[in-house]
Amino acid sequence: MAYLYARVEELEESEMVGTQQCVALIRFYANAPATFAWRQGERVIDSTSPIQPGTAIATFVNGRYPSHQAGNHAAFYLRPGAGGFYVMDQWKNKPDGKVSSRFIPSLGKDKRGKFIRPSNNADAYFIIE
Repeated sequence: MAYLYARVEELEESEMVGTQQCVALIRFYANAPATFAWRQGERVIDSTSPIQPGTAIATFVNGRYPSHQAGNHAAFYLRPGAGGFYVMDQWKNKPDGKVSSRFIPSLGKDKRGKFIRPSNNADAYFIIE
């Protein structure tokens, strides 16, 4: 089961919620469980059917959300874009302190097969189930 917040567009420029971490946004608006319960769904870039705006997405490692201080991220999917997609997100210490939309480009993998800058790489995002 994917997690969804249908009114995602209304979050633009709203105050950040909870701990201001990315996960807090998903848990608050999509009523998602703690990250240990998150499961990796379909990779966003590979989706063969349209993804509904407001679908919760995140970076995963071996099917699990890593919950590290850096290098992982969760956001709400907005729409596809040329060479990536748009999300609505928040993160701790964001300069303006607001939830906002942004474009995440596809950056691929490095020579070792790891995603390049996963938090900012469209290839690294999967639907949260």
